[in-house]
Amino acid sequence: MIEKTRSWLLGSKDNPQQYIQHAVQLIVSVAFLYAAAINYVTGASGYLNISIQLAMSVGTLGVWYRSRWHNDYQRMAVTFMVMITTITLPINWFLNGGSYGPTFFLNICVFMYITVAFRNNPPYRYFGQFFSVFVPIPLVTIEYCFPELISPYTDNETRLIDLASTSVVTSIFMLLMMENQTKKFLLRQSKVEQLSEQLRQLSEQDALTGLLNRRSFVNSFVEWKETKEYFTIAAVDIDFFKQVNDQWGHQYGDEVLIKASTLLAEIAKENNVLAFRTGGEEFMLMMPYSLNEAYQHIQILHDRFAEMKLLNGPVTFSSGLAEVKQDESQDQFLKRVDRLLYQAKNQGRNRTVVE
Repeated sequence: MIEKTRSWLLGSKDNPQQYIQHAVQLIVSVAFLYAAAINYVTGASGYLNISIQLAMSVGTLGVWYRSRWHNDYQRMAVTFMVMITTITLPINWFLNGGSYGPTFFLNICVFMYITVAFRNNPPYRYFGQFFSVFVPIPLVTIEYCFPELISPYTDNETRLIDLASTSVVTSIFMLLMMENQTKKFLLRQSKVEQLSEQLRQLSEQDALTGLLNRRSFVNSFVEWKETKEYFTIAAVDIDFFKQVNDQWGHQYGDEVLIKASTLLAEIAKENNVLAFRTGGEEFMLMMPYSLNEAYQHIQILHDRFAEMKLLNGPVTFSSGLAEVKQDESQDQFLKRVDRLLYQAKNQGRNRTVVE
């Protein structure tokens, strides 16, 4: 429920820039409302300033609404920046104690917000940063020349209460901004990790059949040799596949490969086996079984191939089956299992030769 509400308010985490921007807009809207309430309760500023703060709260909420629900993110981000730099800061200065008030605190928040929100948009970022840095200068000058334009605090106690409450709001806002930046980083990191995992899977997956590819076979062979006491590998080759391609075409040949791979994948899933496509019509089955146990699984695979429904009848396969020796390299094993596969072909195909 909380996650659905957060998604409704802020949008998708897959777009971290907008997600964080919407969070900031809602936080600022609440902050304006809080400031208006504090000013009303303490009497720190007049009704004009309180009305402006309420209007800014509603206006910020409107900016969030346009950005979140009308796909107007960029324009609303700029509108929000202009609102707080050219309207909020000067008005708060004149109506809330001038240099004795909390505007300097707010200016720091504005600078931090602009730096974060427009990190990928230098022209707007430079404009906003320049304005927030230098806006106090003309405001101080006007206050010095025309002090009567500044609405003073009614007493020092009210001023201290206003400064303390604004300091709390500023601290919370900056904390949330830093937390949101951390979340933004984590969101992007998560996205990068997901893409990296997808790329890794694609790099280890055969595009046509979906089985693991030769690269994955090489890696898995090394891993299993280090972690398993024994395991067995079958080299599988579809019989007369070249004739299938020549007679029925490559599209039909692909269909045969896909159907055969589906059977291999089913056997793999059912029996804790890894299935690989290592060449055109060549496959490998890596099984955590003894030689006798592995042979039983290969015999089941022969039966499943015989039942395979294809337009031009089922196909068969030949295979060589051998247990991996701990003292032999991958190349040595592959040469050994290939010899067994060729023996199966020379003996008439549609059979498995065991070492």
